[in-house]
Amino acid sequence: MKHSMILLVSAFFLISCQSTTKEASPEKVVHSNEELSLEEFCKLHACRQNKHVKFKTDNGLIDEMLPLYWPAAQGNQISILPGDELLIEAEVLEGNRLGNFKQVAEIQNPEKTIRFSFTQMDSGIGMMLSVKNPFPFNIKYHLNMIDFSGKPHQTSSCPVRANISVYEMWPHPIPELMLTNMHIQKGSDSMACIY
Repeated sequence: MKHSMILLVSAFFLISCQSTTKEASPEKVVHSNEELSLEEFCKLHACRQNKHVKFKTDNGLIDEMLPLYWPAAQGNQISILPGDELLIEAEVLEGNRLGNFKQVAEIQNPEKTIRFSFTQMDSGIGMMLSVKNPFPFNIKYHLNMIDFSGKPHQTSSCPVRANISVYEMWPHPIPELMLTNMHIQKGSDSMACIY
């Protein structure tokens, strides 16, 4: 298991991801219980297994099978890998926050299941994220790109209006997106696409 992870990390180190976005504070975006190794964490939690990750870069194709990887839903954050089509149930928490995320295989509770799709555009190396909001209110979240060296970088995200989808695009490959701080957007909040 460690061998495949090392291959993927090595591939990520060999390819640079250029971004003009501000680098996020490392403590803000971490995998759950990072003091545990991935193998130890996955003994206690349902992790992603045999996850196929495939996307193009300026230096060629990354095509890896991850025998074990962190869960997509990790408490109150969501990890999104290239090729992911995720269904995530969310609960409304105190203070107008959304959390207690739970990945599901099929929609059983459409009123609280958010759809995520993270794909590469056919014509090049650019990436696109689509998010479908099932709630009767607008939602907003923070989005961090994890680069090929594992560092998080803040990127803008657009509010997602009630009961519709939003599409966001980047002109470069992204090995992982980490979504945090999902909350209900107040009527007075800006609809600008910001961090």
